[in-house]
Amino acid sequence: MTRSDEMPELAKTPSDRQTEHEATVYVREVLASALSHDCQVHQGASLLYRIEIDGAGKISNDGGGAPRRGQYAFQTDILVSKAEIPLVVVELKSGTFSSHDVITYSFKAQRHKQVYPYLRYGFAVVGLEALGRRFVTHNEGFDFAVALPTVSCVETELVAIVRRQVTNAERMIALMGSGRLRLRRYEETVEIDH
Repeated sequence: MTRSDEMPELAKTPSDRQTEHEATVYVREVLASALSHDCQVHQGASLLYRIEIDGAGKISNDGGGAPRRGQYAFQTDILVSKAEIPLVVVELKSGTFSSHDVITYSFKAQRHKQVYPYLRYGFAVVGLEALGRRFVTHNEGFDFAVALPTVSCVETELVAIVRRQVTNAERMIALMGSGRLRLRRYEETVEIDH
């Protein structure tokens, strides 16, 4: 049995913790093979959510090692980066999600974006037909979200979204890197498929 044959079976039992792990492994593999060679796709990587400067002027994370969970860093499900610069995070659920999931992940997104203001943050549910009102009501920090009814939608829908978000993050980095930022127009677009 191939992995794509296995995934729909796993999505039928969303309460199984292994199912969510397997969906995350699959999404990481699909994104890693679909994105350009200069993108790295990580599973379970941690990102800083806070940087402190103590009374002696010492920075809490001086870049001397990868951020670690429990040391001002939250773990992510999927992280897409280039040259160690985090660009896109995708938090994943399998089969269903709760209001608490949206609130928790949305809070994580906001905290991470305080440290990495160009970071694009998303939420994806594998094995679900639609996100619904619960997502819209509780979302405060996500830049994108998608319900992926079948595993094949990871390749047909999520890959395209992540590619666009990588481009958006790179545009934000370029804007922030320019000496004097002068925008004539800035717009975030909300696209909704029914």
